[in-house]
Amino acid sequence: MRGKLLVGVALTVTFVAGCTPSVDRVDGDAAPAGSPSASASPPASTAPTTADPSASATRGPTPGEPVSRTSGPAAELSEIRRTNWPDAVIRNLDFCGESDDAVAFRDGSNGFDVPCRILPGGARPVYGEFIVEEPANAPSTEDALVLVELGNPDAARRQALVPVQLSDNGRGRYAWPVIKGDEPSSAGDRVMTFVSYRLVGQNVEATVRRLDGGTETRRWRKADGSGNWERY
Repeated sequence: MRGKLLVGVALTVTFVAGCTPSVDRVDGDAAPAGSPSASASPPASTAPTTADPSASATRGPTPGEPVSRTSGPAAELSEIRRTNWPDAVIRNLDFCGESDDAVAFRDGSNGFDVPCRILPGGARPVYGEFIVEEPANAPSTEDALVLVELGNPDAARRQALVPVQLSDNGRGRYAWPVIKGDEPSSAGDRVMTFVSYRLVGQNVEATVRRLDGGTETRRWRKADGSGNWERY
């Protein structure tokens, strides 16, 4: 596996994270990737357009007349964005508690008695170049940050944010060290959820809902060159 977390790349991410009817969902803002701050959000609704009577009319094409194209070709999706996350296979995802080297999701779950679910409750992945490539002259590729949840909806659950990077050949997906939420209450009736989160450079900032129901902002930064995180 390649890479270290990239220092100094600014990226902002907010998304909707929800797990079950008891888990909260929050929407975030969106900005184009590659800008100083990029984010993900549900598609905005489009209001109906009312024609301006004062605007000059534009003649439509005459039947048989060639129609010229003025828009350019659509931008090609990066390889990581082509990932079918509900059926993804992610290596090194130790958070899910499997003994195998890789976690194979099917329809969003690994299918175990104590399941690990990816993007639960309609959560979405977010993308950006926040893990540096090795060697340094390797082509730059986008990475992903996804939410996973371990546990049954009616029992103790725990969430984590997972950085995911492409393998050298672009076919595999590898997890880096995750940011774990708090452990659930001993009875399993209260859990911490990630309400929203964003990446700012090499740091992560998140709004979380604590076990007591209150919300707070938490921040993590890179603790070492292996990609581990520490709260500050």
